[in-house]
Amino acid sequence: MSLNASSTNAERAALAWGDAMPAWVRLLANACDADNQRVVADRLNKSSGYVSRLINRCYAGSYDEAERQVRAAYGGEDVECPLFGPIPLASCLRNRRRKGPARNQLHKQYAATCPACPNNNDGGEA
Repeated sequence: MSLNASSTNAERAALAWGDAMPAWVRLLANACDADNQRVVADRLNKSSGYVSRLINRCYAGSYDEAERQVRAAYGGEDVECPLFGPIPLASCLRNRRRKGPARNQLHKQYAATCPACPNNNDGGEA
């Protein structure tokens, strides 16, 4: 498949990743085709260059972290929270990565529970 200026993000991802393309990259590329890379990048709190490098499989950083971010923003997935039962993956990421001192009882509960939670696979990347 040759690419031209009118090729879609999904086509570029398919060319770059081939049969090894993970579902989260397909999700990312389709989100970019539905909106645009800038909108998707804003939702991920990243640059459009970051999104482009992921789609084109030329990102030098952690693809594991990128996968977590894309799945949280676009996957609509829930995880089992030890405190509250099923919660959106996006909420799980946001609450366990909260910076600064706990401001209320809920923040204190997250701060005490999240570091040992089986869903917490940040490994120091937060």
